[in-house]
Amino acid sequence: MEKQSSGNSAPTMNRRSFLSASMAIGAFSIIPNYVFAAAKKGMVAPSDKICMVHIGCGTEGLSELGDLLRAPAIEIVGVADPNRESYDYIHWSETGLREGIRRLIEEPAWKEGIKGIPGGRNIMKEVIETYYRKNRPGYKGSIRAVEDYRELLDKMKDVDAVKIMSPDHQHARQALDCLRRGKHAIMHKPLGNKMTEAMKVVDAAKASPLSTHMMAHNAFVSGDMAQIKTWIDNGAIGRLKEIHNWSNRPVWPQYPVIPTDKPPVPDGFNWDLWLGPAEMRDYHPQYTHATFRGWYEFGAGAIADMGYYSLWPVFEALQLDSATSVSTRFSRVIGLKNNVPATIINDYSYPMAAAYRFEVPYKDGSGKIILQWHDGGMKPQTPEGYEEDDLPIEGMMFTGDKGAIVSGFLREDPKIVGGRTSLYPRLKPVAPARPVEEPTEPWLQQWIDGCRGKGKGPGSFEYAKEVNETFNLGSVSLMSNGKKLEYDPAGRIITNDAAANKLLTRNVRKGWEM
Repeated sequence: MEKQSSGNSAPTMNRRSFLSASMAIGAFSIIPNYVFAAAKKGMVAPSDKICMVHIGCGTEGLSELGDLLRAPAIEIVGVADPNRESYDYIHWSETGLREGIRRLIEEPAWKEGIKGIPGGRNIMKEVIETYYRKNRPGYKGSIRAVEDYRELLDKMKDVDAVKIMSPDHQHARQALDCLRRGKHAIMHKPLGNKMTEAMKVVDAAKASPLSTHMMAHNAFVSGDMAQIKTWIDNGAIGRLKEIHNWSNRPVWPQYPVIPTDKPPVPDGFNWDLWLGPAEMRDYHPQYTHATFRGWYEFGAGAIADMGYYSLWPVFEALQLDSATSVSTRFSRVIGLKNNVPATIINDYSYPMAAAYRFEVPYKDGSGKIILQWHDGGMKPQTPEGYEEDDLPIEGMMFTGDKGAIVSGFLREDPKIVGGRTSLYPRLKPVAPARPVEEPTEPWLQQWIDGCRGKGKGPGSFEYAKEVNETFNLGSVSLMSNGKKLEYDPAGRIITNDAAANKLLTRNVRKGWEM
């Protein structure tokens, strides 16, 4: 997308042409090779806008669009989604998404009279263009909206970055492709819903100077992990032995059987493209939108939906490594076979409720702890001395040989069980990181700084390695009927079960290989 000259003026150069010319001029200077490598891989000059393509235009992408639109350094130039436009999406509020978009674009009657929850590439294109026309003086651009993001990256040569908001099974392939193309990236959890794919993303991000950010890192500002760690270090609960984290997830429909009816593929929806690397199957709405999370092939379960927010800060604060073993327990579904009750054999979708037990070592080799995740209403045993009748519906607990700390799910409002909180000092509150009127969120500014060559931010993909690897391992235990699996993080293999080891990857559909 070279800028065209007009009249007798000399041809102008886009920034990529300028980078190439600058590198040629400096070829005889004594400059480290990595500087040239970084420039070739898409570093953006401090004065330039970051041109972004948004991959995935569902409800979550639309909900988070405001942060990107308000950031002056970013300009979204294209959007891609297999779905053109529809009002059959699933959201946590019947009208919440629509009302949020109305406030964002300052149009109180937006989509008035249209029933359903909106989504799709044409919806996102409309929202972006409306916002930019109202808030960016002189904006005369238009957003390119296509089915396949690769078309945009092939044709729009000035694209610097992507935000990936597709279903879980597409994450790793899209992230690897975009990094290979030299694009900075923002992505939601997980890095991949299969172990081998996710670890390829970790390796690629670590080897690259490109700026990456995993959205779940934003939860680091929640709760009070620093206080919890200080109490643990000061001996408030003795030696830490176990961490429990529990959630009321799943809060989406979770199907215990594969659908047998064959509804038509909706008009404007490219089912083949949505499937991507997954094995071919007939279209069904029970696979798409928010319900993809519940299928082994497409999602990563409740632990990956919420565990990154709650446990990634714990892994970092305590310097935990990847799990070396896992076992799982889970609910079963009973059906009728010839009018006789029988357990439904389910090796295709996550259970309604599950408990994971991981053995997790410290990175310094000083020992290991037990990490337990509970979902679907399952909770740990209430600790002795807990002041309430029961643990909350969601929460976290740190158990030592001399007591326990209980907090909210995101580590908020921690208390030492047994009324001993007052015996240990509380840390002083930390001042806000920025004035609230700044248009760019701190996490986003860190990522922007990385795009401009100022170093990687704390939310970079590679820093989620241990927590992602641990969750991926848990999924394989569920798929292996709860069996305890021994895992070697160095070799990235399950050492005690050859069949389970094969589940670390997927059978990639021909034409979608990484």
